[in-house]
Amino acid sequence: MAEAFTNKIVRAVGIVSTFSTASIGAGSSTITSIETTHLNVGDLVVNQHFRSGAKIYSIPVSGSNGSLIIDRTSTNTAAATNQIVKVLGVTTAFTSSSTDKSILIGGTFANLTENDVNIYVEIVDQSLAVAGAAGISSVQLVSDIPIPNGSSFVISEAGKTVLEQNDQVTVYCDTANAVDVTLAILSGVS
Repeated sequence: MAEAFTNKIVRAVGIVSTFSTASIGAGSSTITSIETTHLNVGDLVVNQHFRSGAKIYSIPVSGSNGSLIIDRTSTNTAAATNQIVKVLGVTTAFTSSSTDKSILIGGTFANLTENDVNIYVEIVDQSLAVAGAAGISSVQLVSDIPIPNGSSFVISEAGKTVLEQNDQVTVYCDTANAVDVTLAILSGVS
């Protein structure tokens, strides 16, 4: 395949579930008393007691009074109840081909709302992926970046990122359907 520059466009990124009755044990990786019906392994967890980038590792108890295992331990020193927890669903903005590498040249993330939003952008390295283990193969390219209403955030062309075969660029947003994503990609790199 010959090298080619392309733009990858994804409209209205942002899948969000918010809960206000969650319980988090001190220094724990478990969240209890949470509705788990529409959650998935790999979804991002946003709460004051978990560092940025924490993800759902497993869902051992599903349903309206379910529980989650998170891939990091909480930072709180005492048990916390009635916690507000946001769970952000992933949107895959780009997947490199299975035969060639690609280079992420840059990207623009435009806020579509009348409020400020925060985004998280990850690179998922499929060569490091472990079946069923969320977060093992991903790193944050940008984390908890605020985008004011009427504005956009740009990943600079100065720092290019090599994507190996099947690697992905994924995006999370803390507001539903709130961000348009445009990625500049050089594909077909050998």
